[in-house]
Amino acid sequence: MKYTLKANNGEKADRITALEIKKEEGGLRLFYSAYDSCFYSPFTKDNDPIYDGCAVEIFFSPDGNANEYYEYEFSPNGLVWAGKIRHESGERITQMTDPSIPHTVKKDGKNYFVEAFIPVKYTAGKSRFNAFRIEREGANKPYLLYAVFPTLCETFHVPSKLGVLE
Repeated sequence: MKYTLKANNGEKADRITALEIKKEEGGLRLFYSAYDSCFYSPFTKDNDPIYDGCAVEIFFSPDGNANEYYEYEFSPNGLVWAGKIRHESGERITQMTDPSIPHTVKKDGKNYFVEAFIPVKYTAGKSRFNAFRIEREGANKPYLLYAVFPTLCETFHVPSKLGVLE
């Protein structure tokens, strides 16, 4: 399954981001291509808030419950953020999980490429997901947000925007 991310406001993206998802035994293999990046990421260890810099990420609900999903993020510097997200009574509850996700990151000029294996169960036509890219030039700079299924707001955490993974 191949996807091209759009600007999160629903318009055409000004920076190309592609994602290919392949089913493998025990999980899913992700291939991200993020073009024209500034590589901003002042973080130094896994599970730092790498989403405050440049990153690609996926939300994935194995059983199709859009109010409970795993989140995996990958920075251009090779760091990982991992958690389980639950939406309950209008609140988002985050539980950090083990960030030891097999992955590689390669840079080429202003582009970066991430290959990762996420150990999640997958059921075609039932499992739900959304994938994103955050691009930021510095701590005081605005976020550029891209999504497979744009959330049309300033957050990616919109359960109703998780699409079905075929």
